[in-house]
Amino acid sequence: MPAVLRGRSELGVAALLAVLAIVIGIDTANIRETAINAGVMGPRVVPTIVAVALGLCAIALTVSVLRGGRADSEEGEDIDLTLPAHWPTVFGLAGVILAYALTIDFLGFVVASALLFYGSALLLGSKRHVVSLVIGALLAVGVFYGFVLGLGIPLPAGLLTGIL
Repeated sequence: MPAVLRGRSELGVAALLAVLAIVIGIDTANIRETAINAGVMGPRVVPTIVAVALGLCAIALTVSVLRGGRADSEEGEDIDLTLPAHWPTVFGLAGVILAYALTIDFLGFVVASALLFYGSALLLGSKRHVVSLVIGALLAVGVFYGFVLGLGIPLPAGLLTGIL
């Protein structure tokens, strides 16, 4: 590794941000405007803003690192960095997310999302089972109606078709 790059791992993050900005920019340029998706803003506005913001973050981070800026080392108040990851929790969360992906069409967004929240909360140590399930259900219903009514984006109702 060249001496100029030693101790500057943040440049890797800046490079990743730059690559993401370029990929999003290229994909945005390939979006076709049709009568169906043409609106006041059009379908390219938000991805363009995201690509520009990522590019600016990449540039700012690169300049900061090259000027000597360094991130502080990890110092979480409840984290013991000498201990390894708790793999049962990691694999449990991966399993919950996989189950969510496989059942969202059948169960529907609300039921699957509520179960995703509930399972994640339990795996992360929640002892309040009823409260976790109620919060998961309320969040799932809120997000469902936010997308369906607020944004006009249909989400699968699954088991609750006709009820929601």
